[in-house]
Amino acid sequence: MYIPKYSEVHDLKLIKSFVEEYSFATLLSQTSEGISANHYPFLIDQEGEDLVLWTHLALGNPQWKSLSQTMKALVIFTGPHSYISPVYYKDPLNVPTWSYTAVHATCACEVVKDSQVTKDLMKRLVNHYERKNGTNWNYELPEDFHEQLLKAIVWLKLRVTSVEAKFKLSQNRDKEDYLGVIEEFSKRTSENDKDLLRYMKLTMPEKMK
Repeated sequence: MYIPKYSEVHDLKLIKSFVEEYSFATLLSQTSEGISANHYPFLIDQEGEDLVLWTHLALGNPQWKSLSQTMKALVIFTGPHSYISPVYYKDPLNVPTWSYTAVHATCACEVVKDSQVTKDLMKRLVNHYERKNGTNWNYELPEDFHEQLLKAIVWLKLRVTSVEAKFKLSQNRDKEDYLGVIEEFSKRTSENDKDLLRYMKLTMPEKMK
């Protein structure tokens, strides 16, 4: 990913928090027929100094078979983004741009074969998103029905070998323009725009304060 210095993010705590918040991501891998790209919900863990991602695929999805051979993948997490108009700047003789947030995780992959681990992961995944969704569906299924469901999916463990984070949020502008963008987004009410404003404040350069 092309990342100018001003938009680089190295704070691993912030990166991990971002991944947890925007955990529905794109998994890309190389196949014999080209590049495969699919979209899955992820869980994230810390194992020692390593970040580990977990996700599951349908058994009929050929992507897991290619991953079991190449063992390499890229996971792309994207967060809030927005069009930025020159009218937010002190001098409108500028051009539009786009503010956005993204994390790319390069991973080494393995297929999870332990049935108890897959059961625990599935329950954990459902419970995580039930909480996030504000619902409380009880993940208690008849054992035979549960086994049938688990046989229809494949779980992957993806150990992150490198991570890149880019939060392109007007840090390259002068202070007056930067604060002009913040002022504009402070008026907005959509969740996307409020989240983008939050990340602008979290990554605000010292020169803008």
